[in-house]
Amino acid sequence: MKRVFWLCLFFVCGIFSANPVYANESIKHTDNTTVQFFHNGQDEALVKFEIRPNWHISWNNPGDVGQPTVIRAANSEIEITDQSIPTARTLFEIMHEYFYENTAYYTLRLSDLNNAEISLDFVECNDVCKPEKLTFRPSNIAATATDEWQNLMTAAAQTFPQKITLTSPQSNNLIQIDLPHDEPIYFVPTQKDIIDESAVEIEPTGKGIRIRWQSVQPTRLEQALIMTSNQAYLATIDYKNDFFSSLFYMILLAFIGGILLNAMPCVFPILSLKIFTLLKQPRTDFIPFKNAILYTCGVFLSFMLLTSVLVALKLGGENIGWGFQLQSPWFVGTMAVLFFVLFLYMTELLHFPNPVTQRIHKLSGINEFATGFFAVLIASPCTGPFMGAAVGYAFMRSIPEIFAVFSGLAVGYALPYALIELYPQTIQHIMPKPGKWMRKLQIILAIPLLLTTFWLCSVLYKQLIDTNTAETSQLNWQPFDAAQVEELNAERANIFIDFTADWCLTCQFNHKIILNTERFANFVHDNDVHLFVADMTEYNPEYNAALQSYGRDSIPLYVYYNNGNYELLPLFFRVGSLPH
Repeated sequence: MKRVFWLCLFFVCGIFSANPVYANESIKHTDNTTVQFFHNGQDEALVKFEIRPNWHISWNNPGDVGQPTVIRAANSEIEITDQSIPTARTLFEIMHEYFYENTAYYTLRLSDLNNAEISLDFVECNDVCKPEKLTFRPSNIAATATDEWQNLMTAAAQTFPQKITLTSPQSNNLIQIDLPHDEPIYFVPTQKDIIDESAVEIEPTGKGIRIRWQSVQPTRLEQALIMTSNQAYLATIDYKNDFFSSLFYMILLAFIGGILLNAMPCVFPILSLKIFTLLKQPRTDFIPFKNAILYTCGVFLSFMLLTSVLVALKLGGENIGWGFQLQSPWFVGTMAVLFFVLFLYMTELLHFPNPVTQRIHKLSGINEFATGFFAVLIASPCTGPFMGAAVGYAFMRSIPEIFAVFSGLAVGYALPYALIELYPQTIQHIMPKPGKWMRKLQIILAIPLLLTTFWLCSVLYKQLIDTNTAETSQLNWQPFDAAQVEELNAERANIFIDFTADWCLTCQFNHKIILNTERFANFVHDNDVHLFVADMTEYNPEYNAALQSYGRDSIPLYVYYNNGNYELLPLFFRVGSLPH
């Protein structure tokens, strides 16, 4: 009888102790954090963190310090459907931190609630930090009553950001949102290391706030938290499927850039060859069209050859940019010899034997093809406002897009001279009748070729003796250092960066008319501008990487930092237009 009594008593105690077992499984403690786990018995769960005063745990993107809070599930798929808005703060004016203090909620959706095992990894911090890990098994936790579940979800929802979807162009990292202009705004990716937060630009517009950012890896930013002092939005970034529109737009920019490339200072010596060829060629009904085609083919082939080599080198891991050929002493030396020979030929100081001359005349149009081909080799490093954007875009896209953009650039570059070839009567109306003046003009046109030879020799000399020194002038130019620039920018300093090279004639032209002027020097001194020069005369992977980080692949490029943000300046910028 006693045995039966004790068995019954044990059975009753087991029944009444069941709920306390569930309760103990649903709440767990660390030294500074209490975590409660709730679920509705179906596929939804809620995790509540209660954190000791003066302690905190990090958000899933902790910022510059901290370790992300991570929730995982074994034996089940898991989705974090909502989580509380973190607190944002700036440390030492340069470091950002995003964390939870006091109370935080996470809502979860599970594909298999009964078999799931939920693990929580977080670090609780005060003056010191302690990593913690807790595990919950929903199958050991009773479902929360309906009324209590609703109350919990209501309390949690008050801490969640508002969900919105913002559209960004496919080819740009750019969104716009209606927010006030007069208070600090935080733009924080939901994942760490997706974008470079120091490169985020937030600027007011007539329709609110425009936000731009730069990616630091191929992964595209999908979600970001946008916070003000009293508002928070979890923005899903919807990228427009504008492949064709953006590609065609860049091809158009490249086409315009190719046309403008003919007016760049680095192309001036090539004009001598073009005019000389135009004066020498015979005029018949069929020659103009053929010559225009041959010149265009020379330009196109040269562009495609350079692009192919550049793509192959990039696929092989080389970090180089457009105009790379002039970073090679062998190429520079070869072109110096070629231009000197052309100078001698144009001044008739060098004569080819009659059989060779006759052979050249029989190959009608060979001069046109060669002029187009070599014009690109020398002129390609130069850039303009349209060409620079198109080239930078191209080398961040697929190989077919790269060739499409450079095809537009080639056609634009060839077009002006091809039109002159097609309609030579326009030039004939301007020019006087043939006579001794042509000989004099021929000598005048040879002078730029001689100057180009001297210039190429000076570039070759600097490359061979390896002068690894910064640009010198009355101003304090320092060699470009990305870490130093980032540090100065964090201090809101004014910074000017010059991406240049001795083989870039447009760069040297701008040095004379802009950077080496008293007006620019006064601006630098008056505004305490830190000057950096990235001299790309020789191959430098760090400088090439920095150039590409600004979305460009050719020089010259001028970057100006002011008040924590930067802008890419126009090719021929005005000193007076720079922010103070």
